[in-house]
Amino acid sequence: MTKQIRLADGGLRIILPGTWASIPLSDEESTTAYVKRLVKRQVGTADRLARMRRSAVEEIVGTAREAVRAGVHTYLTALEILPNVPFAAVMMLLDIDWPDTAGPAREGGDTEEALTAAFPGAEIAELRYGPVARRWELANQQLGEDGSVIQTLRLEYFVPYPYEGSDKLLMVRVNVPEVPSAEPFAVLFNEIVDSISFPEELPEADGAAEPVSEPVATAGG
Repeated sequence: MTKQIRLADGGLRIILPGTWASIPLSDEESTTAYVKRLVKRQVGTADRLARMRRSAVEEIVGTAREAVRAGVHTYLTALEILPNVPFAAVMMLLDIDWPDTAGPAREGGDTEEALTAAFPGAEIAELRYGPVARRWELANQQLGEDGSVIQTLRLEYFVPYPYEGSDKLLMVRVNVPEVPSAEPFAVLFNEIVDSISFPEELPEADGAAEPVSEPVATAGG
């Protein structure tokens, strides 16, 4: 079960497995209204859940606010990997400039070497549209007073835009909490990043995104 969605810049598309929500970032009023609908749908409307709903809304809106400040243009959050199988993950996409350290290799037309120079220590993978740099880590996070610890997988992908003369990279940040190990989830997100489709021409800066009519983007068959 997958669904191809159009990303916020109006040109990119990505294939996502399961059920995801695309949080609008155009303004905080729209973000808050959307998140309230999403949380109500996921958590439920019972009065006893009011505090949980309020806390969830505040957390997601706060994260969205920070994302906007960081230049994020697309904020995707996973809800289910399969029907009735919950899955928590967040993907954030933003455009960044190539670091200056990549200059000589880029001038020579060697994208793989440019990525190595730009992101020392990163893994270089060959995806269908060319080489991509990837960094990852498993971080331990202590929760609550009982001292329980969960593992969170953090991934960063640096994807060169496939346009002649482009000085931009698409950066994809992924957080997946409570993972038993890194490998299966790293493979999953490699496939997701590999599914990104670029338009034939660089989209206009004010390209319109697909309208969001429902709080949840659900994978179709």
